[in-house]
Amino acid sequence: MMKDPNKFKEALEKYDKDNIPDKALDLLKDVLALDYFNVETMTKKSSAAANMCKWVIAIVEYNRIYRNVKPL
Repeated sequence: MMKDPNKFKEALEKYDKDNIPDKALDLLKDVLALDYFNVETMTKKSSAAANMCKWVIAIVEYNRIYRNVKPL
């Protein structure tokens, strides 16, 4: 079990989504490409896993858009 879920939630809320390292994004490409790494499939396993999956997908997509818009 997670020792302090509130601290984990705060860490996710404070995550620096504007500055995700390129290496992390490269590693995430393999994870995001997995057939089962989607909210629908994860929901069948666990609502917590589904929510984490949704968060990862959203943060990576946000970062992709941010990197394209920032130079403008």
